[in-house]
Amino acid sequence: MNKMRIAVLLSCMLFSFSTSAFAEDALAKKFSDSQLIEMFKGEGYSSVEQVKDGVIRVKIESRNFVIFNKFDGDLQLYYVVGGAKISFETINEWNRSKRLSRAYLDSDNDPALEADLLADAGITQGQVMAFFNVFKMSVNAYRDFLIERNQK
Repeated sequence: MNKMRIAVLLSCMLFSFSTSAFAEDALAKKFSDSQLIEMFKGEGYSSVEQVKDGVIRVKIESRNFVIFNKFDGDLQLYYVVGGAKISFETINEWNRSKRLSRAYLDSDNDPALEADLLADAGITQGQVMAFFNVFKMSVNAYRDFLIERNQK
C-alpha cells in the first residue's frame, strides 16, 4: 500500500514538474510515430521501435511497454504479464483500489495493464514523458501486487 502512495505522490510531482519545467514545450494535438520514437530516444531509451503503424514498443530491461498512437492523438500505454495465472477477482481488487491505470485479463487470460493520455486539449512532450514515467511506476506496483496475491 505504501508503494502505491509513493507512486501517486511521485505522479503528482511529475505532473507538476511537467507543467512547469516543460512550460515552453509546444502544445500538439497529435504526435507522429516517428516523433514519439525520437522523443523516447531523446530521453535515453535505446530500445524503441515501431511495430506497425500506430504501435511502438519500448523495451526496458526485459519488460516490453507498448504505446498505441491513436488516430485522434490520444496515447494508450499497455503492459502484459505473460503466463501468470491470476483470477479476475484479483484483477478487480486492483481496479477497485488503484487509480491512473486499469487492469484486465487479456484474450490469453494474461494480466494486462493499460492507461490513457487524452489529447483533446493538446499534449506536450513533457506530458507524454511524465505519463510514461507514471505508467512505469504503476507497472512496478502491479507486478508486486500480482506476486503478492499469487503467494497467498
